[in-house]
Parts: sequence; structure tokens; C-alpha cells
Amino acid sequence: MFFFKKAWQRALADRRRQRKTYTLLSARTIGLLFDATAEKTRQEVKQYVQELEKNGRQVRLLGYFKTKERPGQYAFDFFFQKETTWTGQPKSEKAAIFIQEKFDLLLCFNPADVRPLEWISRLSPAAMKIGLATNRPHELDIQIEIPAEKGLRYFAEQLHLYLDKIVLTKNEPVRAI
Repeated sequence: MFFFKKAWQRALADRRRQRKTYTLLSARTIGLLFDATAEKTRQEVKQYVQELEKNGRQVRLLGYFKTKERPGQYAFDFFFQKETTWTGQPKSEKAAIFIQEKFDLLLCFNPADVRPLEWISRLSPAAMKIGLATNRPHELDIQIEIPAEKGLRYFAEQLHLYLDKIVLTKNEPVRAI
């Protein structure tokens, strides 16, 4: 963890992001990071993305497979364990491109605190970052705590519940904490 933290601090030293508050109605671009190892999660993500796209949102996915061998072909971008450094830093081209994209919302479904997904979510310049609750309160703008046995579907329901309560006036940047 020590080396991961040091590498992360060096990578973040020159990065600043413009924070803004968005709802699911006001966001146009959404990035979704997720652990793609389980088939159930991949199916839930697929259904959720279809729902978002049906409502006019542009969604970009990046999945992570906890396998050393390259998984099969999928309809979303992904990387796997062999495409990370020993500290957990992604070294795949797809991950690098995803990190550079300025999404309105970044949704991080990372229930097992997978380091490569954590790395990407920390470095992303997304205007608003939302994910599962962690013991690191400053990583995400909103953290949603859900029971361990609940999946992405429940996370999405809670996400909609909380974001629908936000009333935007001029979509002004959120003040830095």
C-alpha cells in the first residue's frame, strides 16, 4: 500500500480538476468503472448502460478483469491484471485514454477496492465522482454505502435516489473541500 500511495501522490501532483455538480438529468457524458470479473456484474452493467443511453446519455465503460490471462472479446473496453504494474497502476492504453477523458459524471463500482480501478478514479479529471463508500473520504465527491450482498442494480437505485434530490441552479462549480 505504501508504494501505491507514493506513486499515486506523484501522479496527482500536477493534476487539478474542475469540480461541478451534476444530476443524472444534467450530465451528458458518464464514465463507468467496474470490476468485470463476474458475469453477473457484466450483465447488470450492460442493463444499466442501456437504461442511461435510452435517456440520451453518452456512456463510456472501462472494466477490469482480475485475471492474468487476457479474457475473451467484450463490447466494452477493459484491461486485466497483466496490464498493471506491481503497485496496481494500470499500464494499458485503454486505461490511459479513459483517465484523460473529462466526464460530467464518473461512476465507480468497485466493491472490492481493486487498486487499478481506484487508481483510475483518483486520476480522472471528471467533474463529479461517485462511488461506493470507502475508508478514504476525499477520493470521491459522493460515496454511497450499500450492503455487501447488494449489486450494481441497488447501487444504481441509490444513485438515482440521491442525485434526484439535487437541485441545480446554475450548475456552478462545487467549492473545494
